[in-house]
Amino acid sequence: MQRRNSAVGMVAFMATAAIAVSMKEWSATIRPQDGSTISGTATVVPREGDSMLVSISIKGATAGESHPWHVHQGGCDNSGAVIGDASRYKPISVAGNQAGEATAKVKASLTVGVPYSVNVHRSLSDQGVVACGNLRPVAGRQ
Repeated sequence: MQRRNSAVGMVAFMATAAIAVSMKEWSATIRPQDGSTISGTATVVPREGDSMLVSISIKGATAGESHPWHVHQGGCDNSGAVIGDASRYKPISVAGNQAGEATAKVKASLTVGVPYSVNVHRSLSDQGVVACGNLRPVAGRQ
């Protein structure tokens, strides 16, 4: 009986640990790519029901421009598919101060140990990446 109680306790502990690992806040430092001057920060905060709130803030962009952006599978050096519905990420509108912000609520979640990145694209017609940041879990935050 003692061995069975230990096994049940271990399963409960592992389930709790898995939930805690998947419920972490993430952040990225956005760095210029391909000769761009755009930089900034991004955060991902998990929400109830397998969704996440993604926020991005950029600077160094040209006033009046609009930049699509997304969280992608993979790091900046090999980003892949967009996480969640791409239409949920409204483009960043750049203000006169060469800065812009955007927020998206996306039905998805991130898993610790899997690489993710935030890409800022040149324009709606040119999806070339002009800035990117690798997302990392923030220690001690959930």
